[in-house]
Amino acid sequence: MRSLGLILALLFVATPASAHRLKLFATLESGTISGYAFFVGSGRAHGAAISVKEASGKEIATLTTDDNGAYSYKTPAPQTYHLTANTGDGHIADAVIDAARFGGASTPDPENADDDDADSSAPAAALSQAQIERAVDAAVARQVKPLIEAYELAEGRTRFNDIMGGIGMIIGLAGLAMWASARRAGGKA
Repeated sequence: MRSLGLILALLFVATPASAHRLKLFATLESGTISGYAFFVGSGRAHGAAISVKEASGKEIATLTTDDNGAYSYKTPAPQTYHLTANTGDGHIADAVIDAARFGGASTPDPENADDDDADSSAPAAALSQAQIERAVDAAVARQVKPLIEAYELAEGRTRFNDIMGGIGMIIGLAGLAMWASARRAGGKA
């Protein structure tokens, strides 16, 4: 009976292990990687160190999240970047910005270096292929960013099935402990 009381006490005190899991949201827009670090179910991680590495593993920048857990990094060139957030207390999260996500957004048109300031009311035929690609990439990035952000938040949430599975496991372990206790008591008689 004492074990049952202990198990019930632990059940009410226990919290899901993922409640403090760190996640790192990263997006790319106009050659700038930005996003934020957050704890699942607990808010943003301010003051976290963000390490930016090239695909080779060479660290090229170290950032610190602001009071809202946000960070921003202007990339020097289109390539794959690995980001790692570290709160310093054992919470670590990773994100990757693949080189393919840069598309034409960060690739300047060598023939028309000043095309970034081109009149947006100019007919499409007068725009270069690079300008069109940059405009499309920027528009898609603006539209997709909220979807990626919502996905990251939803992926980290504790679901009802997770909670019920945990409760079921605790009840199963309690039953196993009571069975073992009854078996020992029955064997001594």
